[in-house]
Amino acid sequence: MRVVLCVFPLSCLTLAACASRDGSTADPASMRERLATQTHLFVTADGGAGAITAQRRSDTGWNEQLVELKLDSGELVVGPRRGDQLTVTSLELAFQTIAIPATVTGHAAELTRPHLHLIAPAEATAAWSDDDTAEATLQLAFALSWSLTIDGTSLPIGAPDLAPLPVKLQLFGDGARITAELRAHAAGDLWSWADLVKLSDLELVLGADTPM
Repeated sequence: MRVVLCVFPLSCLTLAACASRDGSTADPASMRERLATQTHLFVTADGGAGAITAQRRSDTGWNEQLVELKLDSGELVVGPRRGDQLTVTSLELAFQTIAIPATVTGHAAELTRPHLHLIAPAEATAAWSDDDTAEATLQLAFALSWSLTIDGTSLPIGAPDLAPLPVKLQLFGDGARITAELRAHAAGDLWSWADLVKLSDLELVLGADTPM
């Protein structure tokens, strides 16, 4: 599945600021300086996209089809930074309802209210090209919640166990504004229902920005 996303509902933005002699505030001198405090970056519906493979067992094997994923909202929280380290404190992603084609399930089916969120903060040493450009690969552990609706009837399904994902995070900008790109790939099965329907092979691309 490939998803390009702008990332879930949003908390307050914390800005690193310094006071000038006249009492006004100024932006930090660089992105590195700004990330010394916790920084919120917001993702919107037009900031991401993606897809996942849906499969159904048949008499002859597994029928499969690529299903588009659409982001509803999201938030990425980075920092506070320690040295060259980058920390992802929180990542929340809310997706629009995922329609599973009847050609896969044999019935009209949807995954409703899909919500992906980070279980615990993750940290990694970043490669800094300069004080305004950095990238790192982090192992992020997520929890996923959703409901399955078949022919208009919602069915309770347990949250799938997801292995930590290696996620590449790129950040660039300055003390006033930061833009992030996040890329993740999860090969293999992500979720299975009664060994009849399953979702597999996730690709994620996420873009996020601090408010202007």
